[in-house]
Amino acid sequence: MKILSFVIPKIHIIKRTNIFPISHKNIITKDMFIPQNISVFKDLKYEKSKNLNEAAMFAKKFFGVENFNICDLSSANLLNRVFTKIYNTTKGKAVFPPNVSVIKNKNARFTGACSDTHIEVIKNPCMSDDIVHEIGHYNHQKSSSNYDNMGKLQELNLSSIKDFTIYEQFKNDKKSLMLIKKYVCPYATSSAAEFVACAFNSIINGKKLPNEIYELYKKYEGPFVDVFLMDRF
Repeated sequence: MKILSFVIPKIHIIKRTNIFPISHKNIITKDMFIPQNISVFKDLKYEKSKNLNEAAMFAKKFFGVENFNICDLSSANLLNRVFTKIYNTTKGKAVFPPNVSVIKNKNARFTGACSDTHIEVIKNPCMSDDIVHEIGHYNHQKSSSNYDNMGKLQELNLSSIKDFTIYEQFKNDKKSLMLIKKYVCPYATSSAAEFVACAFNSIINGKKLPNEIYELYKKYEGPFVDVFLMDRF
């Protein structure tokens, strides 16, 4: 059998290897597989304001708050610190209302309220959680087409909503309600909307939650579930 011989063009091999000098090895390997068009999220640094005007400017610059209706500096700084935490935990995806109010009203029935353009919280020792809770509602209503149908029974009646499907599904799932009560809080069992807002608060504050809670959060269209799940691993 005749053995075929092959001539390797050595000169071409030498030319190819000389394209990348050994002295530049570190440059070649460093970040060579990272696409250049993908920006890396950087945490926003919270800065404590010295006066209400500075606090209002911080809220406007970073969160788009146009009407900063807060009368004391401690509450203003607290709100900006909490907003910064929400912004960083959601990798900059959270949206904030143009109107924000912190009021002193000891006779208020609720500690917070949310509308299409406004959140309002009552000044109290748990105000930090109330702010996160209302921002959870605000983002939930922006991201879910079914948000109006996820309220408590009295809220549905006041809004003249006749479709109670989501409410009944939520309240009849006794196994899920037990998990929500155990891992989130009892108040979260009052409606799907309250569950999402309470779970949002738990996640923002770094509470460990089981997979079943994340599945329910996704089921009821909780905001930023992709970001929250990614951060778990």
